[in-house]
Amino acid sequence: MAKLTREELYALVWDRPMTRLAKKFGLSDVALHKICRKHEIPTPPLGYWAKKAHGKPVTNTPLPKARGANSQYHIVIREGAGSAESEAAAMARARVHQAIVGRPEQEPDEADDPILRRTIERLSKAKADRSGLAKIEGKNLITVAIRPDSAARAQQILEELVRSARAAGITLAAGERGAVWRAEGEEVSFDFAEVADRVEHVPTEAELKAVANWEAEREAYRKRTGYDRDWGRPHISKWEERYQGRLAIRLEEVRIRTENQYWGPTIRGKFADAKNRDVAKAIPKIVSSIAAIAVAKRENREADERRRLAREEAERRRVEAERRAELERKRKAMLEKLVAEHEETVRLEGYLLSLKQAVDGRHVPEQVARFMNWLRERLERLRAASTPESIDARLAREELFDTE
Repeated sequence: MAKLTREELYALVWDRPMTRLAKKFGLSDVALHKICRKHEIPTPPLGYWAKKAHGKPVTNTPLPKARGANSQYHIVIREGAGSAESEAAAMARARVHQAIVGRPEQEPDEADDPILRRTIERLSKAKADRSGLAKIEGKNLITVAIRPDSAARAQQILEELVRSARAAGITLAAGERGAVWRAEGEEVSFDFAEVADRVEHVPTEAELKAVANWEAEREAYRKRTGYDRDWGRPHISKWEERYQGRLAIRLEEVRIRTENQYWGPTIRGKFADAKNRDVAKAIPKIVSSIAAIAVAKRENREADERRRLAREEAERRRVEAERRAELERKRKAMLEKLVAEHEETVRLEGYLLSLKQAVDGRHVPEQVARFMNWLRERLERLRAASTPESIDARLAREELFDTE
């Protein structure tokens, strides 16, 4: 967290590129531009730094006077503010940072933690493997991988880390694969490691001898056959990784997935020694990042739950829509059937009436009489099927209106 006056922020903005300054504050350059606009601080135009780098003349836009009666105020810039982190994560980060920087200088036995004590004890007895690192891990241990020569400094950093975390209400707990931080009702895994540096490789005697032998064989082959060959030459790497005491604390990698189920920006979780930076000096940032990561995990889980409920609701709506569509199809089919039966009844009644009129007062042939009897029976069945009681029974059997 930084507290600056408008004049101080203006001086910084015109002293170095926004991308570099934003990185120092833990922001994106877009977020820093928004802060400057909010407080009416002019920023260098496009091409300003390129012109300056080539010695071309540039003009600085003067800082306008602040509006309002209170022109002397401080701009508070919190790490992560304006980035993808939520307001809750930024507040947790700021709260933890304030708890650490505001705690008493000396707190006796503050770092006395059983997991830390057990880890240090195991670390003092651990032996280096072929890579030169002593490694310890376990449910009730902090996962550590360092050279034995770095053990003393590692202990100091871990003790200060636990003290600072405890001051902010964050504690160590046993996890499934190693110790974890408990913060904001969540667990955040981490490990402590010595990281390798990429240094220029100095060829060993064995490597040089192998190359010399290959050159001798190549020359002998050329003399013997008159041909040259250049395959199979032993490779000597230009670079190598070497452990030189650079320590790092690596927190669980968590992406902010509140907007996207599968992807999102990652909260910074790796803090390591650098040329001009001691990882111990970053402990307030490390602990505040633990809190921010914990909040992000909770928000991710809540977002996942909201998405799950939304998917279930969408599926319920889809199934309901399909059910209603199928029900409507069946209702229409029943309606078409009833209308067809009604139309047939009317048509047959008209035909029977005309047939009666045709034979009125005349002898009815035997086959016609039988036909007319059959037609009357059919009409009776159609009339019986079209009564309200009959229609009600048919609708009930098909369950066409039970859900209304």
